Amino acid sequence: MVMTWLFGEKCVRCDKQRTKREFEGLPTCEACEAQIKATRETSRHCPLDGSQMNKEVIFNVVIDRCPSCKGVWLDGGELDLVKKGIAAGAGGDFATGLVLGMAIG
Repeated sequence: MVMTWLFGEKCVRCDKQRTKREFEGLPTCEACEAQIKATRETSRHCPLDGSQMNKEVIFNVVIDRCPSCKGVWLDGGELDLVKKGIAAGAGGDFATGLVLGMAIG
């Protein structure tokens, strides 16, 4: 028997992570919450070339990325989240994820 008070409930969306977080009243891990929020954001056009940008979640930060020029655009407050991730030691992982995301896409 898993002690849910200690480890939290299983995320009802991915059924993988244990979490104490809730989103819309359901146990939801941070990664799933970020994915849900990304799908609900309004699509934007690239300010450089006008292409419709893709929403991507990298280390639980939703970014807008242009599929043609590969430009990455951050909304208000997202840069602060990136800075906090770097300060917490996730800098190398975040930078690697961002670069790999740009290279793969």
